Amino acid sequence: MIVNIIVLLMITGLQFVLPQITQFIIDKVIPSGNIGKLVQSIILLLVSAIFLGGLNYFSTYYMSIMSQGAIYDLRNDLYNYILGLDTHFFESSKTGDLMVRLTNDISNLQSLISANMLSMVGGMFTFVGVYIFIFIVNWQMALAVTITFPLMFLIYRIFRTRIHDAFGRARLSQAQMSNQMQNTLTEISLIKSYTSEQIEGDRFAKVADKNRQNLIQAAQNQAIFSPLINFVNYLGTAIVLLLGAYFVMNKQLMVGQMVAYITYVGMLQDPIRSFTMLLNQLQQSLVSYGRITEIMKLQPAIKESKNAVDFPELKRGISVQNVSFSYDENHKDNIHDATLHNVSFDVDLGKMTALVGHSGSGKTTITKLIDRLYDIQDGNILFDDEPIKTLKIKSLRQNIAIVSQDVFMIDGTIRDNIVYGKPDATLDQVWEVAKLADIDDFINSLPDGMDTQIGERGVKLSGGQKQRISIARALLKDAQIIIMDEATASLDNESEKAIQHAMSMLLEERTSLVIAHRLSTIHNADKIVVLDDGKVVEQGTHDELITKNGEYAKLYNAQFE
Repeated sequence: MIVNIIVLLMITGLQFVLPQITQFIIDKVIPSGNIGKLVQSIILLLVSAIFLGGLNYFSTYYMSIMSQGAIYDLRNDLYNYILGLDTHFFESSKTGDLMVRLTNDISNLQSLISANMLSMVGGMFTFVGVYIFIFIVNWQMALAVTITFPLMFLIYRIFRTRIHDAFGRARLSQAQMSNQMQNTLTEISLIKSYTSEQIEGDRFAKVADKNRQNLIQAAQNQAIFSPLINFVNYLGTAIVLLLGAYFVMNKQLMVGQMVAYITYVGMLQDPIRSFTMLLNQLQQSLVSYGRITEIMKLQPAIKESKNAVDFPELKRGISVQNVSFSYDENHKDNIHDATLHNVSFDVDLGKMTALVGHSGSGKTTITKLIDRLYDIQDGNILFDDEPIKTLKIKSLRQNIAIVSQDVFMIDGTIRDNIVYGKPDATLDQVWEVAKLADIDDFINSLPDGMDTQIGERGVKLSGGQKQRISIARALLKDAQIIIMDEATASLDNESEKAIQHAMSMLLEERTSLVIAHRLSTIHNADKIVVLDDGKVVEQGTHDELITKNGEYAKLYNAQFE
């Protein structure tokens, strides 16, 4: 940055020199009739211009490197900061809006730290230097030019807010467009099956039209603003010409001096003109800056304690003790509104514990609390004797493997998806878990084997194949705790039976918590915890609960009637 400032000062100095050379040629060389001196002066003028061009090139190129580096760092910092925010943030944010902030908003900030901004900084040096100089040369003409400054400032104040607000509305509607596109692409199968293309097209057109109107409004204000500033600049030049001509006619100023003076006035006006041209970009940048800092000011709700410890080698298991929780903290003490109320049960070491209950009874919420995606509000969750909030978050999650109904797949190869979370795994290890998950025969049947591309969200795979890959991923992680959240709920009976062996291999001799949709899959669970409306109503083995003829028996009989 210091180098750039030095270069800017050199550029400003050369810009001062060029009009002086022109003045010298007009007032001294031409009247003298000395051709040799004229050629020398012209060569000096050209060399100075070439040197000025070289300095401008260096300054622009150097600033471009700096700005691209700053944008790269900022984009990575924002991306990593977003990754560090809690689950509630992502569940309450729109994906399209976050994508716009990471891409368009970051790119818009480049105007603040690019070569354009550099030219404005250089323009400030030029403005101050030239203004002092022309005031010394002829204070009357300098004062005449100064009269136009308040008028320029007034015009700027009027239009700055209008343009800024218009671009703020445009950025919001752009985020809405991105959300609409993201939703459409994600749910394209649903749209086609319901022949809703026209409806979705109309929705997008409505949002796009709002964006168009906001941009037109900003452009309209810009279209008025720039000519007004240019008119004031021309007004200043006209005043200088009028006064300069008067001084020349009265022998108070030479022609060359007047030409140089007009050139300096132009140099004085150039930064103002450049600023008006950049106002559009600057207002977009300021809007984007506000949207980025809005994210960066957020603090994650899940925070690690200062003296957090690593996850222990389990000897007893997990103990959920009197846990109450509400997604709305204002309702956590209200038994009717809380998602969980005074829930207690144990998950014994190396045993399978099943959670069953009607939809909305709090089963998945319990798994989110155990994985510390949310913090418990009352009660505690212990891993042996260690409270969950005393554990390092990364260490906790490294010791929990989750297989859910909605299988996450990255757009890559089968191998990429199996090693996700453990990228240093060897090929032999990958094939070993693939075999345990009963997916090896399918992989071998593919021309590219492990290197087969599965498409975005695994669109080239069936539900059962994706579930087996998910199980292989969990096996490779080799975590102490396994959570299965209705892993087979979306599969048909045949597909479910086909992956039962893979599931049994995953759960064998592991501490596991299984949420079951089909109760036939948890007959052999060591313990079944029955939830109803956020409360534990029964616990026991399958046989014990059937004999008890309570809530579990009702659920079971309803499925097999």
